Amino acid sequence: MKTTKKKSMTGLITIVTIVAVLISAGCIGEKTPPSVPTSTPTPAPTQTTTQGQPPVSAHTTGSDGALNVSELLDSPVYDTEVTVYGDVSALGELFCPCFALTSDGKRLEVWYYMMKEDDGTERPAVSVEGIGNGDRVVVTGELRSSNGTAPSTTFWASTIEKMVAEDAAVSLASVNDIEILLLESFPVQIHAVARGEHPDSCTKVDEVAARREGDTFFVTITTSRPADAMCAQVMTPFEEVVALDVVGLKAGVYTVDVNGVRDTFELQMDNIFEK
Repeated sequence: MKTTKKKSMTGLITIVTIVAVLISAGCIGEKTPPSVPTSTPTPAPTQTTTQGQPPVSAHTTGSDGALNVSELLDSPVYDTEVTVYGDVSALGELFCPCFALTSDGKRLEVWYYMMKEDDGTERPAVSVEGIGNGDRVVVTGELRSSNGTAPSTTFWASTIEKMVAEDAAVSLASVNDIEILLLESFPVQIHAVARGEHPDSCTKVDEVAARREGDTFFVTITTSRPADAMCAQVMTPFEEVVALDVVGLKAGVYTVDVNGVRDTFELQMDNIFEK
């Protein structure tokens, strides 16, 4: 009997030991209910962009919301009224009622007359009176859509306005050298040719004024550029030919001063026209 009890006690101790080991190992324990995920507010839907259709970016605009020619042609908007600015050239030189409008090396062909739609409707003509080559203008109108493979550069104008002087910064032109030309005529005609460089692509000759004091001709050349324009910082050469009023002058040596650069010429005889 003692042996049997001893074996029973030994077995009980063994069972208790096994149970303790299992509990400590986590194999036996109370079942815990599964955790319930906490709800989070649904985020507001974000705007997505369809592949192949990037969002339209706004044009970089110049004065009064106008684009320059380069900006318009880099991101063209066809058959929609826009305002563009640039420099006038080739006015009266092309085989069309149009002129070239340029900025930063890009060019539009601006039509101001004979603008006829496909249905025969002709748009009103726009006056270019008072506008000349070299002027900076603001043009409102439409970039016409292209009929071929090349991007269109044809622009139909509805208004053309010359930029006023208040929009420009005025300064003396940088003159490097001058040349005096004596023309073979009588009375003798004399031209002063001034050559120099503008500091950027936007600067243009604004005014040329000449006066004589004694035996010296003073020629003043001023330039202008839009005060808030973004311009290519490249030296741009220019040349201006100035006719001097030498009729009636006595024979002698005369000095020409163009923005501080000087040269001389000589009249061999009185420059007086006699009938």
